[in-house]
Amino acid sequence: MAIIPQVTLFEYSELEELGDLERFKLALEGIDDEELMRKLEKRRKNGRDDFPVRVMWNLLIAMIICEYKLVSSFLRELNRNSQLRRVCGLFDRAGRKNLTPPPRVFTGFFKTLIEFQDDVEQIFDTQVINLYGLLPGFGETTAGDGKYIDSVANRKPKDESTKEKAGNRRDNNAEWSTKEYHYKDTDGKKKVKKEYHFGFKAHIICDVNYELPIVHSVTPANADEKKEMLKLLQSPVLSSEEHKKVAKHLLLDRGYDSGKMIKGIKAAGMIPVVDIRNCWKDGEETKQYKNTDMVYNAYGEVSHYDYVEKYDKETETTKREYLPVKMKYEGYDKQKNCLRYSHKGKTKQISISYDERIFLPIARDSDKFKRIYKGRTAVERLNGRLDRDYMFEKHYIRGLDKMRLMVSLSLIVMNGMAIGKIKNNIDSIRSLKKAS
Repeated sequence: MAIIPQVTLFEYSELEELGDLERFKLALEGIDDEELMRKLEKRRKNGRDDFPVRVMWNLLIAMIICEYKLVSSFLRELNRNSQLRRVCGLFDRAGRKNLTPPPRVFTGFFKTLIEFQDDVEQIFDTQVINLYGLLPGFGETTAGDGKYIDSVANRKPKDESTKEKAGNRRDNNAEWSTKEYHYKDTDGKKKVKKEYHFGFKAHIICDVNYELPIVHSVTPANADEKKEMLKLLQSPVLSSEEHKKVAKHLLLDRGYDSGKMIKGIKAAGMIPVVDIRNCWKDGEETKQYKNTDMVYNAYGEVSHYDYVEKYDKETETTKREYLPVKMKYEGYDKQKNCLRYSHKGKTKQISISYDERIFLPIARDSDKFKRIYKGRTAVERLNGRLDRDYMFEKHYIRGLDKMRLMVSLSLIVMNGMAIGKIKNNIDSIRSLKKAS
């Protein structure tokens, strides 16, 4: 009997090893765009059709995959590369004035797609629903984050008197935002580092294991990350039966830490794995849990007061002091909705409802929490790809509507290539089984 080698259905690194034309073909396999194409063709009706809607759509997908920031640069490549033209459906024919679409045709197509933004989003949502069926465990552990997309356009004028000086290169939809980093220097003094951003912000929840986007939105840079994340939690995809069947965890950094966020994640049917900030302003190091000998700190560590023997070097004697001793975490009791801790063989319970922000279903001070939380870097890598592979680190996109469109298209291309690759891998596995 032949031995069938283990074939992984999908790893993102597989896509990075392929050439542009291969990735383009995979993307087309994974993008269900027929409904949108029909609507666009119906809108065009009997207008000029030198460059059909489907060709323009293919060209836009190819432009994203080939990593061109500017239409003008992409058109130069199209004029030079006959193979790319043919793959996109742009065949050379006599009587055509232009070999490739002029820039104004691209501009008009962008404007048209903005009108059909909801239909573009529907393509993305359909892809995600398909991924739940194609990939084992897809959507089980998810991670969310916000990503600044800085604008290189002129800043908005502060008042109308300077509006003319700003010229037509300004971006009236972009906004200013400040991000603060709090840390301690080598002397232990608290420091604050500030970053200033002008532009937009993409909000994304992705799958941790496969690093593919599940839901997203785009706002001006000054939008509240927490409010936008709560909106994403109520999106149709995260409310779907496909997601509810597999959903377990949502991982967020401390910027999203709040009681309302914890409740929102639970309401969406997921376990919150959210880093925490120390919001205690009264200087207390610990607080008493109800009327017990147990205390907890701002980071969820639970201790039990007990007599501890301490050796005093000066007097060379042993003293007994009543001090907090860290308790051993014993797990979560789902039925009683409480965390279990033990001390000297006795198990005690802490009700999660006592402080839902500090006491999560997976205890913050447990090894399990730390292990799961490490997966949050998946969304950071996805954001890095948006910068590196989809050219958002330095772009020339102006306007919130166009930014939303381009982010959506980029994520559609990302998921499309993944779906195309998965289908090819499934065919390979079937071929191996037949050969055996």
